[in-house]
Order: sequence, then C-alpha cells, then structure tokens
Amino acid sequence: MDPRARAADLRIRELVRAANRERGGPRPDVSAATALARRAAELDRLTAASFRPAADQAERMLRQPAPEAGRAAAVRRAETAWEEAYWASLPAWEHQVVTDARPPLYACFNRADLLISDVSSVISDFLASGKPYAVANTSALAEDVFRKSFPTVAAATVLEPDASGVPALLAAVRRPERDELAQERAALALRLLGPAEPPSRERFAGAVRDLCAAAGEHRTRRAERLAADLVADPSADLAVPGPRLETGAPPLASGGVERAGRPVD
Repeated sequence: MDPRARAADLRIRELVRAANRERGGPRPDVSAATALARRAAELDRLTAASFRPAADQAERMLRQPAPEAGRAAAVRRAETAWEEAYWASLPAWEHQVVTDARPPLYACFNRADLLISDVSSVISDFLASGKPYAVANTSALAEDVFRKSFPTVAAATVLEPDASGVPALLAAVRRPERDELAQERAALALRLLGPAEPPSRERFAGAVRDLCAAAGEHRTRRAERLAADLVADPSADLAVPGPRLETGAPPLASGGVERAGRPVD
C-alpha cells in the first residue's frame, strides 16, 4: 500500500473520531452488548468449520462436509439477528468505522445516507440503494472530462480536493428537494444494473431458460430438416462432418489412420 494512502486513511478515521467527540449523546445500555454477544455466538456456531491450520482455500472446499438440511435458512436468520443486534448496540448519533468482515458491505449501505468514494466498483453496488453518492476527483482532470472518463461518475456529485462541494452535497442529503441528481441516479442504475423488478437472479434464470429453449428448438428444426432431406434423397450422406484436419496432416487410409506410411488394419 502506498504510505500516503495509509496516512490519508488514518487521518480520515481520526476526523471521524473527532466528530464523534464533538457530538456526544446517550449510549445503549449493557443489555444491547449482551444481546450482540449472544447473537455472535449463535452465528459463529452455525458458520464454524474445522480444518487443519495450514489448510488453504482449495483444501477447505474439498473437505468441507455437506451442509445440514435447513442450515442455509438458519444462517440467514442468524445473520439478520446479528445485524439488528449490532446496530442496536451502537449509538444512533455516532459515526462508525467498519473494518471487520461483519457487518457486510450491503448492511452498511442500508444504514448509510450517503456514499463518498473514489472511482470504484463499490459505486455500482451502492447505486441499487438510490441514495446520493459523491466521487472524489484526485485525478487533476476537469470535471466534465472526469465524468466522461468514468461512467459511474455520471450521476455523482464530484468532489474536488478542496472539498468545496461538501456543503451542497450534505444539503441534498438532508433535504431531498435539493437533490438534483436523483433522476440521473435512477437512469444510471437502470443502465448499469437493469430493472429492479424482477430481481436480477430471476432475470438471469429466465435468460438461461430462454437460451435452453432456443437451443432445443434449434435441435428440433435441424432434426426435421435432416429427416426431410433423407426422405427426398435416401442415398444422401447426412453424417455430421467431423473435425477439420490441419494442413499437412497425414491422409486417412481405407484401413484406418496411417502410421509410418502404412495403413492400420
């Protein structure tokens, strides 16, 4: 990692902590932390797997046992319960710095009011939320060139290094009537992600079914065409042609493939 990037990250975290110190407010009581620990233990129990310490990902995939019936649904319920307990254990007024595997990125998206990012695939994921987002322009490109160069920036507020656009950005978040990019975000999400309904998984499954059906119809038409040709000319050779021989390949003899200049019996 570039030391400058690490230094910038640490600086941002310190700014978040400083903002929290200035705000202050009530914190959840100890029962919230107890509930979170209980939910975490249940989720860990459901997702735990036993492998030797040196096992790599390939070995883990090879040796993992078949999941118990109903395990996937139980894990989803446990994840949902853990996320609810996690957010309940934190003050509603407090900014959070999340660096662990939990909560997952999409859970953070659901809690956030705004995304500030660099040019990243994270933007495409966040677009599904419909919420405002901003992209930091540290490229030294003019804003119009920056927008044209990166499609995901088309519906973003572009932030220059002096952060002069932050007040207007926050105003658009706090007062939706000032959000002038809502329609652009919706159009960009439709172009990059497709329609929200039906869900992408259903659309993909439908496309696979349509492709299979088209392939089946093609095979049927081909079989009917071959059968019609056979009726019209019973002596025609309707065998499916084999692979084409490369230039200079030895010719086939009547007894088989030629080896050392002699046909194979």
